[in-house]
Amino acid sequence: MKHEIKDIKCHACNCIYNEDGCKCVAGQIEVGPSSACTCAETICATFEPSSDVSK
Repeated sequence: MKHEIKDIKCHACNCIYNEDGCKCVAGQIEVGPSSACTCAETICATFEPSSDVSK
């Protein structure tokens, strides 16, 4: 069962955890890398590509 993490917005439409185009429903998320110094250097390590090509 998917569980929405409140107030986590995500615009990675081709991720399996993205619902309604802007809502992350992963049970937990991991953001990195630990060496990041700016927002542009971060990534969501929880991202998994969706097999739904219509997204």
